[in-house]
Amino acid sequence: MDVSNPLLEALARRDNNYQAPKGLGSDHLGGEEVLHLIGHALYIALYISLIASSIIFYNSANLAALSYAGWIIFVCGLVILISSSRTRRRSYRMGEAFAQSGLYAYVRHPEFLGHMLIIVSLVFMAQHSISVATGSALLSLLCIEIVEEEKMNVEKFGEAYRDYMRRAPRINLLAGIAKSMRERKSE
Repeated sequence: MDVSNPLLEALARRDNNYQAPKGLGSDHLGGEEVLHLIGHALYIALYISLIASSIIFYNSANLAALSYAGWIIFVCGLVILISSSRTRRRSYRMGEAFAQSGLYAYVRHPEFLGHMLIIVSLVFMAQHSISVATGSALLSLLCIEIVEEEKMNVEKFGEAYRDYMRRAPRINLLAGIAKSMRERKSE
């Protein structure tokens, strides 16, 4: 990939699905690419804001049970995020088009699920309206990104990805586990 713009290089390394603009100079971006960059920048800024507000406003409503629940959800989200990231890297090393094992056997977007759980956990820990607003914006951006990634994956992988979509739910891990258990029982 011939990319001379540092922002595009960083984005290309972070997002395997991102393709640098073809036939355009490094200082000429199309509308979609600009929106993609703005979305990523906004997401990062909001995530940093949420982390900061969770530290500043930690347990601001003084609801210890909610704070403890936040820590439990945080650990679950972190485990899901790390596990799915390792599975995805292993799948790519093995030459698979896209990951379908590990947590990917139960949900199509376990990394997004991990981030969503972490975001919810930070809101629970902070218990503040600023954190709720920031967390809601982040969750909305993630939902938009999931839909966009699904479109790209269908375009890139075709029927194989459509079949995967029928087998694994988008982000509902419990539904994916239940579906897998039902399929195993019927075999």
